[in-house]
Amino acid sequence: QSTGCIVWNYDIFGFDAGRTRQICDLLADRGYMVVLPDYYRGGSITPTDPGLVDFIKAYPYNTLLIPDVERTLTFAKARGAVDFGCAGTCWGSYPVINLCSRPEFKAGVSLHPSHSKICAVIDGSEEETLKRIGCNQLYLSAGNDHENCQPGGLGEQVLGGKLQIEVFPEMIHGWVTRGDMSNPA
Repeated sequence: QSTGCIVWNYDIFGFDAGRTRQICDLLADRGYMVVLPDYYRGGSITPTDPGLVDFIKAYPYNTLLIPDVERTLTFAKARGAVDFGCAGTCWGSYPVINLCSRPEFKAGVSLHPSHSKICAVIDGSEEETLKRIGCNQLYLSAGNDHENCQPGGLGEQVLGGKLQIEVFPEMIHGWVTRGDMSNPA
């Protein structure tokens, strides 16, 4: 039994959307305990919906998500988890950069990250959130992701050597969980 646990953080479309649960299963098949908290409690939204900003504001890390994180860590630790990492797509990069301020977390991966826009709506300062990160980060950015998540952007300026950025210039935001699998690009 592995002592490694990955906390997966889904995109704006929620718990049941895209390939989220399939990706969690793939990681579990590799021997990791994978936990997928349902922060939205079954809800979701489409980025073109008129209530998007209000929906995002309804899930601030420091008030709403922390209790979910505490329950998640308690659950995982009770089942033998010792070492924690986290990953997230789109909206899920917002919990990733916040979770990585906690000492339990050893690494964070943000795939087609959206935390720059989300921090602006919820916290007001992406830079302050990034300054609290205590472990290595990996951004897997699409070519059209926010400039802060690209080489030379705010993430790299604040995190320096703690951040590695891999850009997939031909991919568009959402490629990991919702990309067209028939497109060989």
